[in-house]
Amino acid sequence: MRRLTLTLFIIIASWSVAAAQSLLDTFEKNLAQLGVYKAQFTVEIDGYQTSGSYIVEGDNFYATMAGVEIYVAQGLKHEVNAEAREVIIDSAASLGNDILSNPANGFKLLKEQYNLTPTTVDGAPALKLSQKEGSQTILVVADRGGALPKRIVYSDGGAELTITFTAIAATNSPLPLFDASRYVDYEVVDMR
Repeated sequence: MRRLTLTLFIIIASWSVAAAQSLLDTFEKNLAQLGVYKAQFTVEIDGYQTSGSYIVEGDNFYATMAGVEIYVAQGLKHEVNAEAREVIIDSAASLGNDILSNPANGFKLLKEQYNLTPTTVDGAPALKLSQKEGSQTILVVADRGGALPKRIVYSDGGAELTITFTAIAATNSPLPLFDASRYVDYEVVDMR
């Protein structure tokens, strides 16, 4: 009996991990099929709310939120802060593993660094991710069809950041690239 219970537990656990990975794989596949795509979103943390967007083309992207623009192309990241009149240049390898700091690869990185558990939220497919080393958890809620992400909630030590996607669609707009001539009077900080 104990062996049967253990065997069933192993089968169910394997199925759960496969189902969770399948949802992330579906996101990646559907986003890749869009080709160049634009996502619009809102971010809420501690009562503060702002909106932003990003355009992704392969591993390159352009993102804007709260007065900051980020250009990532050809292995370089240029972060432009208009208020501070500053451009920070860094290697694209310095990008984080979350969807805001690395929208081109955020879902791929989640599979490597988190334990995945499938669930549902308000009838929509969802994943609960628990950090393998650390206390951060992430809840990823899909749209009703399970094709694309609708909401992501990052939680760590009581703090919570919620990203809600208002639109994700293919775009004919070219990926904006960093143009140094637009920022000649900005301070440049090279972190490479």
